Amino acid sequence: MVTLTNEQVEHVGTVFVESDADEIYALLFKQFFITLILNAIKTTLVCGFILVVFHESINRRIFRIAKYLREFNPRHPAKPLEVGHNVWLMEKGDELDWLGEETNKISSNVHLLYRSIKQEQERLSDFAHVSSDWLWETDELGTLRYCSDSMASALDIDVFSHPLLLDLPVFSNEKIFRTQLLKQQSFQQVEIPITYDGFEHFKIFQGYARFEKNKFMGFRGSAIDITEIKNSQIELENLNQELERKVAERTLDLNEKVEQLTRAQEQLIESEKLAALGGLVAGVAHEVNTPLGISVTATSILKDSLDSLSKHFDADTLTSDHFARQLESMHQSTDLLENNLNRAAKLVQDFKQTAVDQVSEARCEFNVNQVLSALIASLHPETRKVPVAPTVSGDPSVVVYSLPGVLTQVVSNLVLNSVNHAFSDVRSPSIQVHYYLQDDNLVIEYMDNGIGVKQENHKRIFEPFYTTKRGKGGSGLGLNLVFNLVTQKLDGELKFDSKLGQGVHFTLVLPCHLSQ
Repeated sequence: MVTLTNEQVEHVGTVFVESDADEIYALLFKQFFITLILNAIKTTLVCGFILVVFHESINRRIFRIAKYLREFNPRHPAKPLEVGHNVWLMEKGDELDWLGEETNKISSNVHLLYRSIKQEQERLSDFAHVSSDWLWETDELGTLRYCSDSMASALDIDVFSHPLLLDLPVFSNEKIFRTQLLKQQSFQQVEIPITYDGFEHFKIFQGYARFEKNKFMGFRGSAIDITEIKNSQIELENLNQELERKVAERTLDLNEKVEQLTRAQEQLIESEKLAALGGLVAGVAHEVNTPLGISVTATSILKDSLDSLSKHFDADTLTSDHFARQLESMHQSTDLLENNLNRAAKLVQDFKQTAVDQVSEARCEFNVNQVLSALIASLHPETRKVPVAPTVSGDPSVVVYSLPGVLTQVVSNLVLNSVNHAFSDVRSPSIQVHYYLQDDNLVIEYMDNGIGVKQENHKRIFEPFYTTKRGKGGSGLGLNLVFNLVTQKLDGELKFDSKLGQGVHFTLVLPCHLSQ
């Protein structure tokens, strides 16, 4: 049948089909097996090719990376990893190339890290080996997990047996150290004496308590050797004790020397006082001899006149002229005798007052003018050697409560110092003593017009035994005595000023009422 357009059907003929089912099935089975074998062969070839490509491009490179990592040893690093590359099977710089590069970077970093750790371990080991300090570590139970070689050697510790730190014999009696460890807290400055190598050593133990999630994990600590410091401290303490003993001995000896010097100074001062007093005695004795001699002469003349009157009276030869002449002579002798005896009495009174004042240190109320005037009069035998006539000026009614004897000693030494040192080349020597009241103080100004004192010697004039007339009778104690008496006895202040060729100027500022 043939189909035409416009749905027209044309009948051509009849076809008859004849088949054999067994042959068809046989043919189909044959074609199936042939197709199966061909497809298996093609599949095997494709899979083999794919496996080869996968092995070359992935597996072999992954195996190289795994083998490199498995054989990698940071102590002896191999050459950098090369994963390989086939231009026919893979692209350049794929993921496995990246993995290889990162593997090389990681291995290089691991090697550097290992070297750094190794260097730090060696450095720590060297430090621990050469250091006298001990390093130690315990776990939470107190087991000694680590200790430096020096500690293990000194205490004969088998580190691998991991003994308990507190079970070591050297710590058996250390209660403070044991208490600190049992507290499970950080500690420091625990001193422990330890005997090893036949000597006693001193160690300062300190420990750091380790915690992890608030759980105590043990101690890490050190022990610093302070044996030399301790021995030095002991030697220093012994030295200090010996030094204290020597200082005490020297102090005692020094005190004895000071007492001896004080006694010697007091004796020298007393000697100076007595020497000055002896000089006054000799001078006053000489002064008193003159009026007494005149008095003796006047007495002799008076006696002769009386004898003459008595003789003429008994002989009845006494005339009025003779009587008048003898009476006139007797009047003159009486006046001369009275004046000179009064003068001698005044000298004796002034000397007596001055002498009493100089040997007495009793506080009393006195008239300044009277004391100074009496002193100047008693010093006349010394001042006339220059000659110089000291003058006293001031209010004659000034009365103070102090030590008149000490004041006379001060002024006496100033006058004698001027007499002995000031007027060697001065034509018209002068000494002035002027006093006045200022507030509650008595101010006494002593001035002379002598040769003066050089500027460089101003600070030395009050030093004991300093004198410009060494070997000529000068003791060097006069002005030192003045300074000590003014500042210590009279509780006052002494000022000094001088210029070469213009004399000296002493200013004494003394309290008007000297306290007890």
